[in-house]
Amino acid sequence: MYRLEEELLEAGYKLIAGIDEAGRGPLAGPVFAAAAIIPPGTFI
Repeated sequence: MYRLEEELLEAGYKLIAGIDEAGRGPLAGPVFAAAAIIPPGTFI
């Protein structure tokens, strides 16, 4: 994934969101989703 992020930043994109979801799908039970935008070069 890091390579894709580098390509997007070189193409001029300023923000890239990482997303994830957890749940049983759209028809059964609750679904939770989250997104995070962390500045390039940030150590996590």
